[in-house]
Amino acid sequence: MRILFRFYNFLFKYYNFFKILFRTLQPKNEFKSKVMQNSLKYGMIPFTLLCAGCLFLNYPAFVDAQTAPKWYCTLFCGLLLVLLWIFCPPKQKEYEKSTVAFCLIISVLCLLQALYGICQYIGWFAGFNGFRVTGSFDNPAGFAASLCAGFPFLFYFLNRGVKWQFWLSIITVSIVCLAVVASESRAGMLSLLLVSLLALFYKLRVKLKYQILLLLSVCALALAGLYVLKKDSADGRLLIWRCTYEMVKDKPQGFGEGGFKANYMNYQAKYFEKHPDSKYAMLADNVNRPFNEYLLVLVDYGIFGLLLLTVFAFSYWHSYHVNKQKTVIQHLAGWCLCGIAVFALFSYPLHYPLVWVMGIASCITIRYRKNPNQSISKFAYWFKLATLLPIVLALSWLLSRSMYAEMKWCRIAHKSLQGQTEQMLPEYGVLYPKLQNNEAFLYNYAAELNVVQQYEKSLEIARECERLWADYDLQMLMADNYQNMQQNQEAESHYIKASQMCPVKFMPLYRLFQLYENCGEDKKTQVMAGKILKKPVKVMSPTIKNIQQEIQKKINDL
Repeated sequence: MRILFRFYNFLFKYYNFFKILFRTLQPKNEFKSKVMQNSLKYGMIPFTLLCAGCLFLNYPAFVDAQTAPKWYCTLFCGLLLVLLWIFCPPKQKEYEKSTVAFCLIISVLCLLQALYGICQYIGWFAGFNGFRVTGSFDNPAGFAASLCAGFPFLFYFLNRGVKWQFWLSIITVSIVCLAVVASESRAGMLSLLLVSLLALFYKLRVKLKYQILLLLSVCALALAGLYVLKKDSADGRLLIWRCTYEMVKDKPQGFGEGGFKANYMNYQAKYFEKHPDSKYAMLADNVNRPFNEYLLVLVDYGIFGLLLLTVFAFSYWHSYHVNKQKTVIQHLAGWCLCGIAVFALFSYPLHYPLVWVMGIASCITIRYRKNPNQSISKFAYWFKLATLLPIVLALSWLLSRSMYAEMKWCRIAHKSLQGQTEQMLPEYGVLYPKLQNNEAFLYNYAAELNVVQQYEKSLEIARECERLWADYDLQMLMADNYQNMQQNQEAESHYIKASQMCPVKFMPLYRLFQLYENCGEDKKTQVMAGKILKKPVKVMSPTIKNIQQEIQKKINDL
């Protein structure tokens, strides 16, 4: 009832807004006619806000300050665009004019983002999360994926016959390419190379068989070169794909939504349990994505899900191929989808909203056909109004609630870090029903309960998190809870599992050393001490150095 009351209070508060909206949507209203005539202006403003939000919006009031605000901006602006383009559809001439505005918006925003990344490379601005070049994203993958998604549309102004537009386009394309190279995203470089080749083939009118031959040759050489460029990182992805193959083999029907995140690290632990001396041991780390969107679909939704994706892709390829009167924008849309498809082979571009925006816009563009007699019957108009408007309002309401909950979580998490954990625990309890399917929230909640020594409650929340998220840090937290509850056998098993998930880590072995020492198991203590001292170090840190010195001192004292 309280939610219903708030909803009606919301409607009453914004009564005038809805009154104007309904007047706008009346079929024979004079203002409606003006909106129809100027729908390009009305549509491009929210579209500009959407794309700018996708690329630049960061807000520290969210736990994920770089990605979450971009998604909320995208969804809210997307719902606004749905309303405008359903109830005020642009006419044929307006649609054709909008392609110029669309490409201009994408070009300007991508140029600004690329310049931001280059400034980070020079050292004028700092990147995020320890990376040198991230733009306004959480890591280089998001920066490169977004630039690659917009890259094909930078070519639009090259063929307009205006000299200054041509040279500005050349400069913009060069800056974007330079920014992606500076980010060291190999998937991004390969995507840009493919799109550039497609643009070259279009300009030179190369025959299809030669296009395929050149594409395969150049991509093979590029792959070999990019593999050598960062060999360790590439080998790490080979490990991920090998473990992912085991997942698919065990459950070809799929693990369900979120199945990869909930199960992958368990498979990585099994791999290192069977191959403790594997060459991949120094490369393994926490993994949430398979660095291949097609494998993610295969793991989560099984062979049937991948088959549906293949049918969907083939239908669009067929629409693109059979259309012998493609416009320039339809060519660019096809290149955009190809660039995203290649990027998705080696990374996770679909984690970022601009890639979805460009992909959906490209799909609409490819399927678009001229219809000079475009008209909507009165019945169809009111049917859409009666069905879609409540859906859009309901989705907006749900998004608002979700956004408010995440912002509140961020606020109480910061207060907990400032030493107010006990005061904040009731707030965590209030948020729990709203965010109980968010694995990051559950881990944070369990960790705060551990801090105030509520080990049983912490373990209960951690087990819920484990169903959604197989993770090294979560295993360490559960082991610590068990150890403090004097359940040493369970603590040992979780420390061992954490060590198998990420063999390069020293902390699980050190905690096992302490556990055995406290239990008086001298033989196991000595064995663990020997393992720690002989363990190769990937990157020496003060923590590892202190662990080695402490253990060496204890061995000398024996």
